[in-house]
Amino acid sequence: MNRLLAAVAASATFTMASTASAQDQREDWLDIEVGKSVVLETPQNATAIAVTNPEVADIVPLAAANKIQVQGRQVGSTDLVIQLGPGTTPIIYEVSVVYDLTDLIRRIDQIVDGQAPRIYPLRERIVVEGSVSDLDTLERVALVASIYDENFINLMTVRGDHQVQLDVTFAEVDRTALRELGVNLLWGDGNLALGMAGPFNGTSSTATNPGATGVGNQVGQTLGNPIVGSATGSAAFDITAFIGAIDLAGVLSVLDEQRLSKTVAHPTTVVLSGQQAEFLSGGEIPIPSPGGQAGQIRIEYKEYGIKVIFVPTVLANDVVDMRVEIEVSDIDESTQTRITGIQVPGFITRKAKSHLRIDDGMTFAMAGLISEQTDWVRSEIPGLGRIPLIGSLFRTVSHQVTEQELMIFVTPRLVRPLSASEIPPHPGALENNNPTDLELFLLGSDRQIGSRGEPNGSVGLER
Repeated sequence: MNRLLAAVAASATFTMASTASAQDQREDWLDIEVGKSVVLETPQNATAIAVTNPEVADIVPLAAANKIQVQGRQVGSTDLVIQLGPGTTPIIYEVSVVYDLTDLIRRIDQIVDGQAPRIYPLRERIVVEGSVSDLDTLERVALVASIYDENFINLMTVRGDHQVQLDVTFAEVDRTALRELGVNLLWGDGNLALGMAGPFNGTSSTATNPGATGVGNQVGQTLGNPIVGSATGSAAFDITAFIGAIDLAGVLSVLDEQRLSKTVAHPTTVVLSGQQAEFLSGGEIPIPSPGGQAGQIRIEYKEYGIKVIFVPTVLANDVVDMRVEIEVSDIDESTQTRITGIQVPGFITRKAKSHLRIDDGMTFAMAGLISEQTDWVRSEIPGLGRIPLIGSLFRTVSHQVTEQELMIFVTPRLVRPLSASEIPPHPGALENNNPTDLELFLLGSDRQIGSRGEPNGSVGLER
């Protein structure tokens, strides 16, 4: 309220003042608000008065011959020329008609606690300049100012140097269960051999001449060969049997496999409020591509690993507005391709984006995925594979279940820099990594046993 009364008082004084008192820096420069006026007093009676743009300002002669009233009509600028008589130099004023900011000043004073930003006109624009306590106040002031001038000049800043630490926990678990069963058979006499192999090795049946050694020796020589292969190659366990009386050899391939893969990462990064931070834990791999000319190859580097990009902005009451992007990628050799004769691997990528507001220290789950995939394959000899019990000798069955769980947790925290006395010791600082001869050669220790406190032993290899 005091600021508003001062502005009104200044406006009233400016309206009735002379040219010298109305302008602090230039006597030939007038600022007039729209709908208001300024009274000028000339040294002597004016013989002629003119303005270059009557739509911006209007001239009203007063009863006193040496006084002129200048009225602001619309925002803009114009020149005011006053001729005082023959042989005298005309007086020229640069008149700027600006917005009436009284109402805007009053409303912004109600929004801002404490010292409010300065508000002043600059030609056709309104300028709001100063600092506020938080971004929420800045946004509210900007919204009110845009009602009076959509393209106002925003020179406001937020006081303080808020810094945000982003803690990200990435956890992924893959479980795979595989069960397979297949049978391979080989029969033969001195001149003929017949074989049946599972479809995993690409051979359904074959015939060969085992020679004088007999089928038994032939089977022993060809185990692992496609003629008597296992259902899944080296991944399965083979149970081999040979009946010499009828020259029959069989391989039973059985596999019950359980796989567990777990990945946990906890990247942390700090950035100033309103700025962008990036974090990459991984590497880069060169990717070739055709160049501009024939035969040329251009190399580009592709990032992979765990990459975090976020832009935090601190609002009022320790609320953090965040835009977060997380990408987790890994090299996949199974999807590689060939470019200009060079093998280029593929990538397995998982991405997540989010934009939200959250309190300081609170945690949210940015992405959660629980998926299950089942693959069942049955290969058989038509007809024979359908016979109960006996049909298991003529078919191969594979059953695989894959479960995947993926969770990403994000926690923003408002932090401040550490003083020198608050810095914790870096890893290894409290260890003495110079063992004695006894500890090094006889006990095989890489550090002094029971060393505590700050290092106080030898440095490096010096004694």
